[in-house]
Amino acid sequence: MMAKLHAFMFGFLALDSLVVSYRDVISPDMVGSIWGPGSGCRRRLSFLEGGDGTEIILPPDIEGEWVSSSCEVRSGPEFVTRKYRFNSDLSFLLLQFYYSDHHCEQPSYSLRIRGQVHLRDASLADVGATHADYDLDRISMISFNLESADRLRSALNSTCLKEIGASDQFQPNDRVHILNLVHGKHLVDCAADIGLSLHELQLIRQQTMSRRSDEGKRLEWTELLLGDVHSDVKSRNTYRPKTFQTPLRKHVENDKDCEICQEVHKGSEGQPPVLPKRTAFVPAPLHGEWASLTCEARPMYFLTRHFIFLGNTTWEAHYHFYSDPNCRTPIYSLSLKGTHSQPEPSKNVPGGTIVNLHSLGMLLTPQHRDMVRTLNMLSKGVCAGKAWKLGPTYDVTDTAECTSLGSLVPSTEYELVKIEVDPLYGLVMFLGQMPSDGSGKYEEHKRPTAYQEPLVHCEGEDPRQRVQNNTNHNGCSICVVSMWTWLGSLWCYLLVVNM
Repeated sequence: MMAKLHAFMFGFLALDSLVVSYRDVISPDMVGSIWGPGSGCRRRLSFLEGGDGTEIILPPDIEGEWVSSSCEVRSGPEFVTRKYRFNSDLSFLLLQFYYSDHHCEQPSYSLRIRGQVHLRDASLADVGATHADYDLDRISMISFNLESADRLRSALNSTCLKEIGASDQFQPNDRVHILNLVHGKHLVDCAADIGLSLHELQLIRQQTMSRRSDEGKRLEWTELLLGDVHSDVKSRNTYRPKTFQTPLRKHVENDKDCEICQEVHKGSEGQPPVLPKRTAFVPAPLHGEWASLTCEARPMYFLTRHFIFLGNTTWEAHYHFYSDPNCRTPIYSLSLKGTHSQPEPSKNVPGGTIVNLHSLGMLLTPQHRDMVRTLNMLSKGVCAGKAWKLGPTYDVTDTAECTSLGSLVPSTEYELVKIEVDPLYGLVMFLGQMPSDGSGKYEEHKRPTAYQEPLVHCEGEDPRQRVQNNTNHNGCSICVVSMWTWLGSLWCYLLVVNM
């Protein structure tokens, strides 16, 4: 359906055809303050559109130590921190720490991984990224409690248990080698049994980030983005990354701007880091406006997001799509509106909130001449009741005559959300991650268990005030937790990119 549109959209190079920017887009039926001249969200997204604050390094220079800046969440859910060191010859020592809680306070087991990465060519599909291959020499594992040891032992098949000498003994704090290349000849490899894949090393992007703190201090740091991990554990060994997971931050001695980074740096295979808690709210209070922190990467495209929760179970979302990793070349914009269910604490993802998003209306704004030509080619000029033109915003809620776009609304997506306080950005919101196979979240069993990049609170009512008001009114407190959330729900509407 939308695969055709996807292929056409990103097949052009005529960037001089660009005439419409984010600042020119108007959505007349939406009420979000993003269209107001003083909107903090508008200023933030205009800043991102100019490519400010991010500089991509090509080819990447990954030598050094890279650490997690948060308790990362992978589908499952899995709660993870990472400490990766790359040497000048690109040999590496990777430490992965797994936890049984969403605060990353209770270590479950750790992995120590040795090998070497080989940088290849620049990626054409993921602009700004570099393809790579890797070789593994040894992987060792240490569990830190009986429950974890029993679970890992049961995951290993009998052949692996015999080869690694763990048939009878697999106790907490014992080091067990689950991959070992002996004299370059005999390979013992049991990594797949526990769902471990290092294919994240196949896609690499490095970038420098800068921003000013509330006190006016200029902050700069360097990030390493590695390939995404498949949302289905069984598919991780055959999946080649198409986008990125949570960035790692380059370690700098006495980095006072990232307390978690310092804690991860001090961690070792036998003594995983224990992270400080972040204040979070469950269920997440859906109020105010939220915008992207960076130009976000997705398979084959880039975007910024702006969500508005009006506090009366109604919401809006504005997506702006670009062809470059600095979000300087707009392709089109998509706006959605609808209602949502009452947020509830997630039973499957500690620290998360579940909510159902009902989409009732959609607007589309072409921002590039080649996009206009593509839409007219696919719809034969009848979409939205008229031929597509550059600039105007079209109501595409009723797509009955626009078969190439498919029937997008009305629909319901099953979402996962989290709101927490970040020490650098303040109040942030995480929305659910799309399944790696590109399928939608239109069924309850497809509700996400991991998150995408955070959105920062940029305008409107502060949800913390609403929480305080509710606490005072009801005489009870709201649970405070921590974890990443996500709302990739409307991503499916970006069917124009058919993940």
